[in-house]
Amino acid sequence: MKKYPTISFFKTSLLYMLVLTFLGALGCAGVGSNIPPERREPLVEGENNPGNFSYGPLTVDYSYTVTGSNMVVGGSNMILAGKASYQGGADSLDVRILFLDATGVILQQKIIYSSGYRSGNTKGSNRVFQKTLDVPPGSAAITFTYSATDRSSQR
Repeated sequence: MKKYPTISFFKTSLLYMLVLTFLGALGCAGVGSNIPPERREPLVEGENNPGNFSYGPLTVDYSYTVTGSNMVVGGSNMILAGKASYQGGADSLDVRILFLDATGVILQQKIIYSSGYRSGNTKGSNRVFQKTLDVPPGSAAITFTYSATDRSSQR
């Protein structure tokens, strides 16, 4: 049987596209889910809006400023700064901000802190972050979430 290089290229390209689509879908996990009212923080336009958020082993002390047009229509920017604390040891930690609509449905999520894997800051110490983010249209609240890999050894 004769091999055709065009067909092999097509199969390889299709495989890469499927893998990229799958990985892209993983990044959107949670969008459309509803967050309970006790975990929502109202999003307010203006300067220096401080807050504190705790959920499980995660504590986030933050302040933000929203500038630009109207959050309902879109075009707003958020300057977010603060520190995240995670109780217990972790080999890796990602902290995300979730933008919510008025009913608590997740519109979008963005990573605001990522430790990398075993980068040296594995204890519950403060992890400082500062980000400039686009606020999705229709945003009315924010919340934070995390994903962590527990410390696997004392090395």
